[in-house]
Amino acid sequence: MIATILRHERIRTQRPLLIIASIAVVLIALADLLAVFFGVIELVFATLLTLALLPVIQFFLVIDFYRSCYGKGAMLTHSLPVAGRKIFWTKSLFALVLSLLTAMLVLIILLVQARLALSLADIGLAEAVGDTQLLFHHVQGLWPVLIGSVAWIVLMPLAAMCASVVIGSGGWARRLSIAGPIIVFMSYYLLMQILGVVSIFVPPVFDIPAGQVRFESFWSIMAVNDTNPVLPLSIFILHIVVIVAMLLWASREMHTKVELR
Repeated sequence: MIATILRHERIRTQRPLLIIASIAVVLIALADLLAVFFGVIELVFATLLTLALLPVIQFFLVIDFYRSCYGKGAMLTHSLPVAGRKIFWTKSLFALVLSLLTAMLVLIILLVQARLALSLADIGLAEAVGDTQLLFHHVQGLWPVLIGSVAWIVLMPLAAMCASVVIGSGGWARRLSIAGPIIVFMSYYLLMQILGVVSIFVPPVFDIPAGQVRFESFWSIMAVNDTNPVLPLSIFILHIVVIVAMLLWASREMHTKVELR
């Protein structure tokens, strides 16, 4: 039955997703073509369009998640002989896979644009690769930061929005329509801002140049004027705890009771 849900998800979303991706690729290609003749400004515009593709796809997936669970199409979803918990996790997994595929497409386009930027700047590919390797050699923590940042961008917003849809559509918020999920997501956002401030005073931190974890707080490092750039790891740990709690709450909410719009 999970395979049936995934098949319905693919059939329902493939056409609008292909339209969005096609329009984005055409616009990016045109901007890149203009950059060949007019220079850097068009290339910057093309890069911004490329970076916008992932959040646009994620936002569409969340809107579709809401419509298929609580709006148009919800009757079909909840008529399936599957527990609500399985429906939630299956649909979330489907959205995650599409988000990962979009991230791969964005990465490929960015690599092409980087090659175009090197051509415009009259810099050889071998020279650029050598300088990049040298940078990663001297800054040991750059790889973990880069990989972690990409994973964070792909996973966390989507997980938070999907959970907010379910939490904000049941219980106390079920009569607020689309305002419920928005209120839940904004509450999550404000909570993370507060925890971000708290994390300044809570160890550990990640020393980017050394690539090591230091059991000191960000505040204590600033107090001694340490010039090494560091990241407070506590905010990431707290963020993961909040996201896991929201996902479990949403799974339980969809499993117990669903009120269609």
